[in-house]
Amino acid sequence: MKEFPILYFVWEGLGAGLRGLSLSGSAGNILALVLYVLISLLPVLVPGFGIWKRKRGLHGADGLLLVLSAYTFYLLYVFINPGLLSRRMPVGLGGELSVSYLKAVYGGLWLSLLVSWLLLTWIRSLNCQEVLDRKAFLYRGMRLLLTVTIVIFLIAFLYSAGTELTVRLTALRENAAGTGADIAFAFLRMAVTLIPSAFFLAILYQIKRLLKAMDQEPFREGEVREAKRLSRISRSGVTASVFSNLIWNSALFFWAGSLTSVDYHWEISLFPLLVAFGALILARYLREAGELRRDNEMII
Repeated sequence: MKEFPILYFVWEGLGAGLRGLSLSGSAGNILALVLYVLISLLPVLVPGFGIWKRKRGLHGADGLLLVLSAYTFYLLYVFINPGLLSRRMPVGLGGELSVSYLKAVYGGLWLSLLVSWLLLTWIRSLNCQEVLDRKAFLYRGMRLLLTVTIVIFLIAFLYSAGTELTVRLTALRENAAGTGADIAFAFLRMAVTLIPSAFFLAILYQIKRLLKAMDQEPFREGEVREAKRLSRISRSGVTASVFSNLIWNSALFFWAGSLTSVDYHWEISLFPLLVAFGALILARYLREAGELRRDNEMII
């Protein structure tokens, strides 16, 4: 788990900072204690202020905030006293790897609690009877969700692909039997994985553009144009996925004998094709609805 410091580096820094402040003297110890309690209460105080400002009542999901606050108190205590981690070392792992593994587990649980509260709160807002009348909430919420999804997917993919490529090249460099074909195939594997993923991100971004057009100019030519563009990008995504798979498998067929190791995979995604059909159906609906609206305006 050394490759996931993002799950715990904040807590590691806070723990080290509070520990250093506490050891600096009596005043520093008092200040560290105040900051310790304040940081532990933030998961309750910050959302609680938003709940009070919006004058909404408490819901069942808000109980997770109390759990999150209590866990933050414990989590900070563990990172202030990292020696406590040695009591829960996994059997069979090296010392440094075990500590990194446990830190990621501890930090991952905190993130899971926070995300769980956010999603349950957001899902509850979709259960309101008048949600269909909240146009701004629907469009802006969906665009925000798409933006977060794009950012998370992009970061995760680039990180995992870069890490995988680095590991493969390192292994080949350390392995005297590695050939130039092995190095070429390591880059080829990254390329055939990157291309379909890039089209997936383009599809998500185009959906965001379509939602913006539907919000700003309902039943106009602009949203029909964006829907057609979404279908065009999705069709290109299918083509890219097909040719990436063909190139990869054809290259293996011709040069398999010169490779010392290979991670074989076969995959073609139908998601872009589904989006292409869905976008064309939506474009047809929007075009017909727009024509009907213009006919009604002419009659009036």
